[in-house]
Amino acid sequence: MPIISVSLPEKVLHDIDKLAGRLGFSGRSDAVRAGIRSLVSENTDVEKLSGRVKSVLLFVHNEDAEHKATSFKHSFEDIIATQIHSNLEKGKCLEIFVLDGRAERVKEIVKQAKSNRKVEYAKLVVP
Repeated sequence: MPIISVSLPEKVLHDIDKLAGRLGFSGRSDAVRAGIRSLVSENTDVEKLSGRVKSVLLFVHNEDAEHKATSFKHSFEDIIATQIHSNLEKGKCLEIFVLDGRAERVKEIVKQAKSNRKVEYAKLVVP
């Protein structure tokens, strides 16, 4: 099996160790492999979307990035049927978008959300 090196902040390493123990992984490597499998599977599912798609996009961002989130929303008005904004604890905001549109546009909004450094978490849910 090939070996790769990854640099992680101490907090992330600590979180992985806690998660590995809590979920019964034999160590960090197993936990990281499971996370990578999940990431690959989730993105493969998004790439398979076609036609008209109804879905929900959730993402969390820092409160200080609200102006960027507003700009983001306006870029995808054609597929955002409903949008809910909620302030979370510690200066975090949750955005919930109900999407209805062409798969290509849904893929684009997901790509932009996940690649934005101000977005801490992004998840597409397709029923």
